[in-house]
Amino acid sequence: MFRGVITALVTPFDENLNIDFESLENLIEFQKENGVDGILIFGTTGESPSITDEEFVRVLEFVKRYRDDIPVLVGIGSNNTQKTVEKARKILEMGYENALVVVPYYNKPNPTGMYVHFSRVAETGINVMVYDVPGRTGTFIKPETLRKLQENHKNIVSLKYASSDFDRLAQHLINARQDFTVLSGDDNLTVPMISIGVQGVVSVASNVYPAVVKEMVSSALDEDFKTARELHFKLYPVFRALFVETNPVPVKYALYKKGIIKSPSVRPPLGELAAQSKETVEKSLF
Repeated sequence: MFRGVITALVTPFDENLNIDFESLENLIEFQKENGVDGILIFGTTGESPSITDEEFVRVLEFVKRYRDDIPVLVGIGSNNTQKTVEKARKILEMGYENALVVVPYYNKPNPTGMYVHFSRVAETGINVMVYDVPGRTGTFIKPETLRKLQENHKNIVSLKYASSDFDRLAQHLINARQDFTVLSGDDNLTVPMISIGVQGVVSVASNVYPAVVKEMVSSALDEDFKTARELHFKLYPVFRALFVETNPVPVKYALYKKGIIKSPSVRPPLGELAAQSKETVEKSLF
């Protein structure tokens, strides 16, 4: 599943900030119908820091019904190695095989600590997509550290790369094991990244436009960059609007305006989209 378009799903809430399972079902069905290659539950876009342990289990029990229809990736990362390992074991018990594990934030681990963190998770047997997002974590995984992890853990299988540093990206691609994939973590950089070897995207925009994002990525992977460029420019106002404020506040508002989820609610410490930002999102939609 570590190729193509993986939608980083929002976690829909009702107006009382309880999980809205009906909207979650609508959203997953929408992704299935439009041919994405997988879905990510509890990534950044899924407001993972605001989800309780009980809700984590309830949602994954709910999503089980879709595992035969669409590959599922589960976000389990934290800045606590033992807790991340425990979550890996938990989702394995529930029948999930693939996990997104973010570079530890706040702690700012050195390369030795970074290696130990991901090694401990990999030792559970879960398939790991490393998530490198320096804008949120305050640090990044060095190419040589990731290469060492790939050499010693065959189940560290992919990298979600959410950075505009193309020099470091090139190092990751050059160092990559033959069966290791790198995916873009930024919709607006996906097409140029594919041109140098990236194999897809973990997408925010595909929540709203799964078929168009899928066509854009498929065209780029087929080296039809004329079509990919046209679709990139078509989607570009959406890419920008969905980050007019902190993700996932804008994308939830877009999904609400498109009638895919029933409420744009986000949990504190996130807050409602500002009036001007709502206008920006609405103008970008087609």
